[in-house]
Amino acid sequence: MTTRRRTAAALAAATAVTAVTVAVTLGTTTHHAPAAAASPAATGHRVILADAKERLPSGTARDWVSYGDHTVVAKVTAETADTPSAEEQASGEGYVSRTVTVSVQQTLWDRSGAPALPTTLTLTVDGWAFTGSVRTPLSTEGSRLEVGHTYLLTLARFASGEWAPIGGGARLPYDNNTVGNGEYEGTAVTPDSLMKIAASGANSTAADPGSGADASADTAPATVLDKVVGQGGTSVSALLTGTAPDPVAQQNFALDPVARLAAVVGTTAPQDTYCSLAAPFDRSAGSVLTRLEIGSLLQDLAGKATGSAVGYATTLAAYDNGDTTVTAVQAAAAQASLTADLNSVCGLNVSLDPTPAPSASPSPSASASPSASPSPTGGGNTPPHTTG
Repeated sequence: MTTRRRTAAALAAATAVTAVTVAVTLGTTTHHAPAAAASPAATGHRVILADAKERLPSGTARDWVSYGDHTVVAKVTAETADTPSAEEQASGEGYVSRTVTVSVQQTLWDRSGAPALPTTLTLTVDGWAFTGSVRTPLSTEGSRLEVGHTYLLTLARFASGEWAPIGGGARLPYDNNTVGNGEYEGTAVTPDSLMKIAASGANSTAADPGSGADASADTAPATVLDKVVGQGGTSVSALLTGTAPDPVAQQNFALDPVARLAAVVGTTAPQDTYCSLAAPFDRSAGSVLTRLEIGSLLQDLAGKATGSAVGYATTLAAYDNGDTTVTAVQAAAAQASLTADLNSVCGLNVSLDPTPAPSASPSPSASASPSASPSPTGGGNTPPHTTG
């Protein structure tokens, strides 16, 4: 069964170009055996699971035809591991981001008027945490997209010009022309075992609150996986061809998927950026942030980061949220690298150390409260200071 540790609260999600804001409430999975796929380095036996706050709904057939441009069968033919920062290499621990090359083998559905889809795509996907020579895969909900495996993907072109799956619910295993067979969350699944995982897991493939999607497990409609698991492409094509899009989304097909969803829910698409989300960390902002508040802010920041900064934000937020799979050394390296990146890219004077709580008289229940993780840089032992 999947084990996850979730934060008590999270700030409103930022709009991510590729539809997913990575929320770094991590756990490990032991529900199935490792998938047989090539890896550029030795991997550990675990897969680190990261919840995904998705900006687009991606679970149902209506979601796919409302926000997707094409549904395809695609095989991952190659992957590239980015180079960790100098600090991470020196410490021997950190995060390695990953890009994959995807070859489109078959198109099962096209949205009328959608932009043409290239036959070969390069996608940014989940990477690895590493300690020494051992890499542990990190996965958000859905398939990681690993070399040698085939997938059912619903892709869209976003305002930036990037192509990406619309969400975790639109990244399904499809080895041997069977929905639900192959790689999911970095491990091997069959249609039966995948449905057990889906039934036991949280509905994190729904969009953020305010997106118009109903994430209630009691009222949520059947997903694409529910309807076509164990079946082939003909069933997928028939399902999507026979599904009507949201009428407001249909009226706004000229917009990119995020702006289209904003029209559906009657709001203006958020304009948050990497630097605007980092503003609370600037010393001049005068913010007093606890460790959990910093972790929550970093969840949104990770969705707007690019390159290695995604891994830095992911690793540090996991540590700040109390995840014990991230060591203090890893967190310190991530904090140093992310601070340097924010200062350089955004022109800020960032502090990512939490402000220690002022000392107070012990309360009768104080002994029942768990102690916080130490600051990776020792900031928790310094005099109180203001951070942003």
